Amino acid sequence: MKNSKDSIIWLLPSIFILVVLLMIGTCTPRINEKFLVEKVRRENLEIFEKMRGKAEAKDLIAIGIDIQLGIDEIYFKEGDKVKKGDVIIKFSDYKQNDVDNQMKDKKRILAGKKSQLRFLEEEYKLGMDVKNQLQKIKGEIKAIEDDLNTIVENDALIQRNVVSPVDGYIVKINAVKGGTNSKNLPVVLLVKNRDMKIVSDPVKLSRNEYLNAGNRAEVENMMVKGEKVPATLYKINDTGIKDIKTLEFLVNSAGDFKLNEIFDIYLYYQKRENVLTVPVSSVVQKKKGNESKFFIYLINGENRVTEKEIYLGISNGEKIEIFGKDIEEGMEIIGNPNNHLRNNIIVKRRSLQEEKREKEEKLKKLKSENDRKEKEIEKNKREIIILEKGEGK
Repeated sequence: MKNSKDSIIWLLPSIFILVVLLMIGTCTPRINEKFLVEKVRRENLEIFEKMRGKAEAKDLIAIGIDIQLGIDEIYFKEGDKVKKGDVIIKFSDYKQNDVDNQMKDKKRILAGKKSQLRFLEEEYKLGMDVKNQLQKIKGEIKAIEDDLNTIVENDALIQRNVVSPVDGYIVKINAVKGGTNSKNLPVVLLVKNRDMKIVSDPVKLSRNEYLNAGNRAEVENMMVKGEKVPATLYKINDTGIKDIKTLEFLVNSAGDFKLNEIFDIYLYYQKRENVLTVPVSSVVQKKKGNESKFFIYLINGENRVTEKEIYLGISNGEKIEIFGKDIEEGMEIIGNPNNHLRNNIIVKRRSLQEEKREKEEKLKKLKSENDRKEKEIEKNKREIIILEKGEGK
């Protein structure tokens, strides 16, 4: 009997501890809300700004003509791609025919004047008083020869075609079919394939202090998503409006861009490698005395939440760099905390599949509601038309 009592006495402390643990377990606060669970990750983090721009010419090739010619045909338009040797403009034959006719007329007149000169020189040798006539005819011959030289020079300037000297794009054509070119303007402006730059739309940048020529960037053709090409910021232009800039980028690769193609531009300011990151949405700011402090909520296998103070680094708007004691890669955290969360509370997990399903259900409901409203609107329109016709009778 005594041995039995001793055994019970020895068991009491263990029973007491078990009861206390059960009480603690059952007394731990719980909430029925479901929370998304994310992980602390180790990754490279970059701060960038996204903007839009288009391909423009950097260095132009001008083709001009120092004589007015009629435009017979224009085979390309501005923005078109051309190859070396392509005929861009064909000039009319009228100018060539006109020059040929002028030359024939001048040569005929010159031959007649020289014949007169020879006759007068013979008379002068015979003692005839023809000195004034000789001077006059020599002046006329000199003037005709000068005219002929001018015609020959113009003949050398006449071109039948404007031919592209390079593989590239047409930036500007200063001519119209049926018209004439201007001697004061290039007939065609071209840019080589590789002499292209990407120019941004006017933008207000959020991090001007990090903006410098040489910043790394990437450009992505709007029509070819998923293929980013490295680029470098090389020029920053003021627009005349405070804090609004246009930026010019040189493409690092030999990519073949079309003139005026539209691009998404990603301008990178800073890069941090191999840092701990969490989603921005998982960070909570709290006022502690006169200070603002930042926290995340760790969650363990039993779904118990632990509030953890952290310090923040750079952010790209989606992820943020964090520092903190005993924080490691792979730790699970609450991804969508709210003001119901607190330290040492038990919650329920919300899976990504649940989130996706809820979004799909919400989308389906909204579409159904839109369809219903559209049908009501159509019905109302028909009734309005019927009523308006009735009033007109």
